[in-house]
Amino acid sequence: MKKTTKAALALAMTLMTVVLTACGGSADTPNDSADAETVSQNAAPAPASGATLTFGTNAEFPPFEYVTSSGVIDQYDGIDMAIAKKIAEKNGMTAAVENMEFDSLLVALENGQIDAAIAGMTVTDERKEEADFSTPYYTATQVMIVKEDSDIAAAADIADKKICVIQGYTGEICVKDMGYPYEAFKKGTDAIMELVNGKCDVVVIDSATAQKYVGDNEGLKIVEDASAFESEEYAIAVKKGNTELLEKINKSIEELLDDGTVADLGAMYTEAIAVE
Repeated sequence: MKKTTKAALALAMTLMTVVLTACGGSADTPNDSADAETVSQNAAPAPASGATLTFGTNAEFPPFEYVTSSGVIDQYDGIDMAIAKKIAEKNGMTAAVENMEFDSLLVALENGQIDAAIAGMTVTDERKEEADFSTPYYTATQVMIVKEDSDIAAAADIADKKICVIQGYTGEICVKDMGYPYEAFKKGTDAIMELVNGKCDVVVIDSATAQKYVGDNEGLKIVEDASAFESEEYAIAVKKGNTELLEKINKSIEELLDDGTVADLGAMYTEAIAVE
């Protein structure tokens, strides 16, 4: 995932309109239209009005998705879950959630186990090969969580440190691209416990989630390095070629951005985290 650090820490939502331009083939590539037709035929249709719209998520990423006693969709709560519910309602459907490991989400889309994936998922070129993505609804960045007495002040300082990341998250991609060794955990809480217990020196993770973990655990702080971590955009993924559902989701997201709903949800969940 990628976003601006200050804006992300404040959970300020950027209103945006993304224009997706498809590149057409030349006249000497007659199979292009046939390939496009095949993709369209293989794509699952959008659920009809009155049906259930099933979102896949990884409910280990507060404040975007997490498990609680009374969530907005069953036991699932967070910014993404509230957005998912509103998207379903805007299209006359009921939202349902399938909770799974982050790395399984795009596979579940391909297999038809879920209709869409919303999990603080950053749009990357690699993921675009596996799924189609909606208009982005949030911008964030990666940060480092360290102990308050840590000497880590920039990303370059973690080269010889023990680094923890969450498997499949953008933090893992960033650290891998830096060429540093690391240990990956399936849950953010497990990585944070490694840090709290002195078994690692730093956890690289998304900024908004870092706020939650630092608030929940005394003795930790956030270190930012805008020169090392670029901004990133979260979007909803659908099965490749499912243009009908993608158009419905895009229309809903644009309405939720335009009327301030996304910004309001960000502020609400930020405040909720602050008072816990």
